[in-house]
Amino acid sequence: MGSVGDVYFWRQSVVLTADCMHSIGTGFMLSFPAVLQPAILSLNSTGIHATLDQASWVAASHGLAGIVGFLMVPHLMQTLGRKVVHIGINVFASVGFLIFALARSVPALYIARITQGLTLCGVYVTPIMLGEYSHPKRRGYFITLKKCSVAIGSLMCHTMDLCWTWKQIAAFAIAPHIASIAMTFIWPESPAFLALNGRYDECDKSHTWLHGDSPKNKKELEDLIATQMERREQAKKKCNLKNVMRKMLEKDFLKPFIIAALLTMIVDACGRYYMLAYVVEILTEITGNKAIAAFCTIGADTLTIVALLVSCYVIRCCKRRNLLFTTGTISVLLMFLTSLFTVLKSRHIFGESTIWIIPIIILLNVFIVNVGVIPVCFAVIGEIFPLEHRGTGSCATGIVFSILYALVMKFTPLIMETTGVEGTFGIYGFLVVVGLFLLYFILNETKDKTLQEIENEIRGVKTLIET
Repeated sequence: MGSVGDVYFWRQSVVLTADCMHSIGTGFMLSFPAVLQPAILSLNSTGIHATLDQASWVAASHGLAGIVGFLMVPHLMQTLGRKVVHIGINVFASVGFLIFALARSVPALYIARITQGLTLCGVYVTPIMLGEYSHPKRRGYFITLKKCSVAIGSLMCHTMDLCWTWKQIAAFAIAPHIASIAMTFIWPESPAFLALNGRYDECDKSHTWLHGDSPKNKKELEDLIATQMERREQAKKKCNLKNVMRKMLEKDFLKPFIIAALLTMIVDACGRYYMLAYVVEILTEITGNKAIAAFCTIGADTLTIVALLVSCYVIRCCKRRNLLFTTGTISVLLMFLTSLFTVLKSRHIFGESTIWIIPIIILLNVFIVNVGVIPVCFAVIGEIFPLEHRGTGSCATGIVFSILYALVMKFTPLIMETTGVEGTFGIYGFLVVVGLFLLYFILNETKDKTLQEIENEIRGVKTLIET
């Protein structure tokens, strides 16, 4: 009841709603290959036709363009502000869907996907924005609602595929981004950005609009301004490019970067993105029935939403390492079971009555991955870099994310054609095993530790203090 009558809750909720609308659009964007690829590969469809190689490049170009976005957007956030960037990524995503809706050739599909790829960095930067605008007590469930919004967008995209064409879906997918842009004009610029740029009067007004002017909030505002004034002074003494490159070779950057890169690989290999894009094709190949595959896809999206909600409780109760290695091991076993049972089915050891076994295993894996593996990976990536390297580390990790995403989107259809579903899950399961094995020796426990304590462990300070 306190929140319902709290005007500042509703003001922060406007920011949350704008971000959630963007995330629904992101869900459409990540899942769109699932409705586009079968249509342009089918010989029976009218309109655009593409080869498997062309279709996979359409999907992969999204990730390659994301590299450019990750290089540009962090700088734009610091110079132009959060609102401009938020509007910009929504505009580019909308233009991409508009090009899809009007496309008449394969090159147009490339242009649409590349245009949207420039916004791929929104997966990383929009949670940062939401964190700056929301109250610390609301930050956790606000970000969880944002994650669920991506799953809702994916569910809507896969459901619409039952009765709409891919062009109609693309036209509809513009709507969430337009709504997000409209709501962005309502809220003020981020107080953190205004303080960082020395606009302290505007920072005061923005912070008061979002949080109020109670003594506690005034103290938080004073601390924010004092911290950013100190950082502005440090920025004047910034190291040159040569020193920055030297620091990137130091242990306190390399270790968290390797951890973040391995976690990103695990996220990709366990199916976070290729299952959104190719789940219909995977399940159609297994069941031999597109209708069954479509309903299983909707079930997978629904399970993802439930799993993300459950993960809010699980990640608060369990240690990061234990949760990652437990759910990661279960996921690997389920992926290998999928591979094994697909082989047995292809050799007619399984009868038609067992057609549901493999889809059920895949759906169970989707649930396990979204309950534990994905939330832990993203949580640790956000915690592991020392403050000094946080900006550089986020950019470098984002580039790794874009490259791996592009590789997965490009090669998953080709791997499926060459090795079948059994080979695809076997290969990706092996990659998860490799990632977990390496992380077992280098991953620090981060649960219930401050960012400073995590940084001290990375730098080796903790050991010195204990001795």
